[in-house]
Amino acid sequence: MSIVPLDKITIYGTSNQKADVLDGLQELGCLHLIALRDVRDGGRELVSKEAREAYRYLQSCRPSRRKASSKTPYDREQLIRQAIENKQEAERLVAARDHLQKAIEDIRVWGEFDLGDVEDRVGKPLWFYEIPLHELDVLSDEWVWFIAGRDNRFAYVVLIADEPADEIPQSPVELDRRPLSELKKLLDEAEERLDELHWERVGLTRWRRRLKDDLDAADDAAARAAAAEGAFDDQTVFAIQGYVPRVARDAVVQFADQRNLAVTIEPIAEDELAPTLLHNPKQVAGAENCVTFYITPGYHSWDPTSVVFFSFSLFFAMIVADAGYGLVMAIGLCFGWRRLGRDPTTRRMRSLFTGIVLATITYGILVGSYFGVEPGAGTWLDRLRIRIDGKPMMQQQTAMMVIAVSIGVAHLVMANLISAWHRRRGLRWIGHLGWAMLMIGGFLLGGGVLADLSSMAVAGEMMASSGAVAILLFSSDQAWSWSFGGLAKRLLDGVLQFTNLSKAFGDVLSYLRLFALGLASAQLAVTFNELASETAKKGGIGLLAAILILVVGHSINFMLGILGGVVHGLRLNCIEFFNWSLNEEGYAFEPFQRKAES
Repeated sequence: MSIVPLDKITIYGTSNQKADVLDGLQELGCLHLIALRDVRDGGRELVSKEAREAYRYLQSCRPSRRKASSKTPYDREQLIRQAIENKQEAERLVAARDHLQKAIEDIRVWGEFDLGDVEDRVGKPLWFYEIPLHELDVLSDEWVWFIAGRDNRFAYVVLIADEPADEIPQSPVELDRRPLSELKKLLDEAEERLDELHWERVGLTRWRRRLKDDLDAADDAAARAAAAEGAFDDQTVFAIQGYVPRVARDAVVQFADQRNLAVTIEPIAEDELAPTLLHNPKQVAGAENCVTFYITPGYHSWDPTSVVFFSFSLFFAMIVADAGYGLVMAIGLCFGWRRLGRDPTTRRMRSLFTGIVLATITYGILVGSYFGVEPGAGTWLDRLRIRIDGKPMMQQQTAMMVIAVSIGVAHLVMANLISAWHRRRGLRWIGHLGWAMLMIGGFLLGGGVLADLSSMAVAGEMMASSGAVAILLFSSDQAWSWSFGGLAKRLLDGVLQFTNLSKAFGDVLSYLRLFALGLASAQLAVTFNELASETAKKGGIGLLAAILILVVGHSINFMLGILGGVVHGLRLNCIEFFNWSLNEEGYAFEPFQRKAES
């Protein structure tokens, strides 16, 4: 409902104006260009891959220095070379450090020795074995061996022989031939050099803004080159075509008038695959990322961002199902509030996080769970939670299953009603309405049978039957015809639609995960609390162990709740809901705009 309306606009001018027009349109930044000619390579790489690699390397460095003044002399090629050399040497040293650390750990139990010197003196190679203490009897008195050390599991045996002993079931251990002291010295040198490289890298970060400006300018030049190649040009006149948001159309027309250019504007055709530009109020815009990471809605479809914002927040809250965890999330959001507000993308996500936190706390209060602890009877918190038949909500498992299924039915009915609205210009909308009636009717029929309510069952049966007839007759995109062939094709399409019955049933039951995961989270919190309570009764060290159980247990449960809330909350929206409401996939609107700052 917030897909920005577009128009197709074509700009004509003389060929000598082309470069200036492209530069101006890039500055204007509101056109999604359409290639009127084949673009051979989709643009030109005007900066080296090393330059981008250097920028990414410096961008990821923490901490960073204050950016250099624009008046300070700057050698881009030298900066790139220094950054790449720093990166390559650091990678080499990290690999060497890891090898040295492992070698030191392996050789530590054997002690300080020079393997080459020892072998030269004894005249035979040395073989090193880690033998379990209970298997030491495999060592024969006929061999030359000694125990260099031992711990509670192994004896570290050195065998002096021309060949390893086949009688020892363990394979010899491969050790670094350098002495332990030399390995430690090399490790210290590697770590010292890595520290120097780190601060060299930090020093180079003062130039990364200048490097970013150069990269952006190169990207802009490459984009202009691709646009010029895609424009029509017969050496006399040129034409540039693109999609423009209707709200920005006047700005493009004014731009053309100022340069004496000709302009034609035409609406998007019904069968034209135009790009999709989403625009939502800032309060719900954070959910756009939840939508577009899975699918970009088609231009002639609808934007589910607002629905996803509220449904994802609700599903996440039902899966976490604890007000205490919601408060922890709220504290984390408060600490990260300013940081999230620095960037437009994270600022939009901040509103989504706020909705999730508020929904989690509210739902946790309604079910009466605070880190797995129920509020005391008669307290004001106890009065806030919902009871079903006199019992707390989470203790009524059958009722919670019904609630989860009813949420699924409502969600999928909404999806079909939305599809019906977008198909309202033809008879196909009646088929989507039929699916909505069938889902509601099936829910009422099942509920009536289970609750022994004949009136509900009869109403559900009538609604489901009416929905089935609507699906049978109006689920075809064939033009309506009273001929036998036309009716037969429509009926065949309708019959084929009933293959989706199992899909509808499975999709509705998928929403049971809201109850199952919420119950699992609540029971796991209660289990950790009970375990900690029993441990604390032992006093002394038991009290410390109880605190550890609470901290570690609830941390694990908290992380599992967040993971489940994100994964399953998105799944119910992006798979079950979108499959019934989004019938058209599109592609994103990509404005031809300048990246470099003026």
